[in-house]
Amino acid sequence: MSDETLQVWVVVWVLAAVWILARHWRGAGAGLVFTYVLTLAVMHWLAPLIYLLPWYDNLRFDLTAEGLRQSTFAILGFAAGSEVTLAISRRHHQGAHTSEGEPVDPRLVNLYLFTGIALYGVVFPLAGRLPSATALVSTGSTLAVVAIGLKCWNAWTRRTSALLWAWLAATMTMPLVTVVGQGFLGYGFAAMLTVFSFVASFFRPRWKVVVLATVLGFLGLSVYVNYMRDRREIRAVVWSGASVQERLDSLKTTFTTAEWFDPKSVEHLDLIDTRLNQDYLIGAAVDYIGSGFAEHARGTTFWDAVAAIVPRALWPNKPVVGGSGDLVSTYTGIRFADGTSVGIGQVLESFVNFGSAGVATCFLVLGAALTWIDRSAFDRLQSGDANGFLLWYLPGLSFLQVGGSFMEVTSTAAAGLIVAIALNRLAVYLPGRADEADAEAAAPETAERSEATP
Repeated sequence: MSDETLQVWVVVWVLAAVWILARHWRGAGAGLVFTYVLTLAVMHWLAPLIYLLPWYDNLRFDLTAEGLRQSTFAILGFAAGSEVTLAISRRHHQGAHTSEGEPVDPRLVNLYLFTGIALYGVVFPLAGRLPSATALVSTGSTLAVVAIGLKCWNAWTRRTSALLWAWLAATMTMPLVTVVGQGFLGYGFAAMLTVFSFVASFFRPRWKVVVLATVLGFLGLSVYVNYMRDRREIRAVVWSGASVQERLDSLKTTFTTAEWFDPKSVEHLDLIDTRLNQDYLIGAAVDYIGSGFAEHARGTTFWDAVAAIVPRALWPNKPVVGGSGDLVSTYTGIRFADGTSVGIGQVLESFVNFGSAGVATCFLVLGAALTWIDRSAFDRLQSGDANGFLLWYLPGLSFLQVGGSFMEVTSTAAAGLIVAIALNRLAVYLPGRADEADAEAAAPETAERSEATP
């Protein structure tokens, strides 16, 4: 593929992404579609873009270009599926939603926040001993992300902008928390992006969102290249069981020698190409399967995703395990170092099952489903229904695992639904909630009696 052809695919990809974002910004959503498209762009569009820089030479051009072609089919399919849902739901959403809305019950928000913190900081390290507990606890820990988003929503609806910016500032510490706690930057960045996308879905004026997104994008790349430069040293301290103070001390060198991201630095571009280039793996799979070294999975991994919904506590001998296993090596022929975990990614998994047609079809379904979930969650949010919002939003977060397998999506979605139902039932016992529920239940009866009285 020539540079000119690659440029065409790069342009088509970004135009489709901008179309999706613009359509959802005009409508009503809780930021799930925003987060999904932006994550997809980081993994599938950023690396091919730097290949167009004249000063960057690389040895993976052809495979990356082919992978970009497949991911373009994916983003186009997602856009089509999203449009299908928008067309179907238009009757239920006559007149675009405004940024106005009802605040949600702060008691519920605090319940989500404290539960999420407790699950992440206390229960998660012990959860591996019990079947299915890890999935439930890891999903439950995202409640802190949900709660911070709702804190921002309440601040916005109540016109307390200072509090809104305070919570957004607190959100920016999430990458630091996951680096110090686990040695991983990606989890914190994903959480931060989720909150920012959620706020961007309702924040006005929009030009401030665009400016802030541009600044944060540059800062994010700067943090990324510095973390990747010192990642081994950071993880060596964190994984040794050092104290929090020792872990923070280990980051001093990274902070004091930090560099701004430089698009003319080949070293910085290499860090993007080697770690954020999912298209290379897709191109390798296209070549490997096309050469006859492997056959398409023909839905096998999709059936594994269905089986993953059943908790291991109910099916102790379940043959599927979390993660992508050796799927990437099986369908690309690339061997990785022992202990290296490489996620298959949703685009690659779609291709290895049914080829290019499978990519377009799978992402059409994904676009339709995630758009429906996103709009349904926002509908509940606007009316101040925190319970209904959680039932849609928490399982919807599972779709954002763009770099993982569909098995991870389905198992996390099931766990998220269970956690949401459990919390909604627990919420009834919060101080004052039971009396409010009784009053709401009695209200229709009172109204009927009043109408029946002559």
